[in-house]
Amino acid sequence: MERFQDENKWLGNFEDIIDVKCPKCNAKAGVKRTYESKYLYRDTRILECKHCYFAQKGQMKKFKAIVDTFCCNNEDKIKYESQILNKKPEKINLKCPICMEHKDFKPKIEEITHGFNADVNKQRESYFNCELWYQKQFDNAIFWAYNRDHIEYLERYIRADLRERNNDGSFNKTLVSRLPQFVKSAKNREKLLKSIEKWKK
Repeated sequence: MERFQDENKWLGNFEDIIDVKCPKCNAKAGVKRTYESKYLYRDTRILECKHCYFAQKGQMKKFKAIVDTFCCNNEDKIKYESQILNKKPEKINLKCPICMEHKDFKPKIEEITHGFNADVNKQRESYFNCELWYQKQFDNAIFWAYNRDHIEYLERYIRADLRERNNDGSFNKTLVSRLPQFVKSAKNREKLLKSIEKWKK
């Protein structure tokens, strides 16, 4: 009888390196922590692909320019909102509908965090919006993992006949406690383990 004891790991324990599909060439790439912050969710990430050598450090920023101001009187406002821009414009040239003159206006800049386009039906990591490398459709759900360490931890849990919780006050915050029911179900064990074996090859 195989036994698994919850080590009270949470999902963040497996987020140092997340294996993803490269948004440029579709090969296996990695999203890695830079450790510029000691806090996981404040840390900058870097996306690196060893196949096509694409690299992106930090989230991609795009911008929207907004003008909402008066021109030649205090009654009629000029209102303008740009499309998504790659650079911040210092000025926006607009025609005033009252005096009919073209004038430069200093816009308010709205910063937008921009992620890569990805299949909305796929599981994605949250920083760059890249599709996870390890994922498999399972009925109406998706079975997925961040990396090999995550896979091995899931494998130990799924393979075990006896699964023991470690009650240290973590309540329902550990990775194991929050697994979906289809992963916990013994009837799905063989199918899930087959997916894991394919991932490990």
